[in-house]
Amino acid sequence: MAPEPQLTGVSCPDCGGSLSVEPEGKRADLVFKCRVGHTYSVTELLVAKEERLHARLWTAYTAMMELEALLHDLAAREANEDGRRRYAQRGEVARRQAGRLRRLIEDDTPVTLPADGEPT
Repeated sequence: MAPEPQLTGVSCPDCGGSLSVEPEGKRADLVFKCRVGHTYSVTELLVAKEERLHARLWTAYTAMMELEALLHDLAAREANEDGRRRYAQRGEVARRQAGRLRRLIEDDTPVTLPADGEPT
């Protein structure tokens, strides 16, 4: 009798639904499935999660850089000295945060899998 699938606490990289896991086949390889039917091996799930994380970090970096540019432009156009200062201060914070995000992206290293593609 096959064991019941167990909820993982990990979300599906495609739809965000909860993933369950169960062993399948003679080797009892772990298979992850969500409610709507997306199915992943361990390797596929790791790759999908790494790709999603990478994309989201770049999205956050781009948003922060765009905010910094907007605030810089607004500060240059602002007639009120206090308004200019506030825009400039927030822009500087956004620039520093973008720098931290960029370093995080550059320092991130996905897991290296063995030649057969499956972790042991």
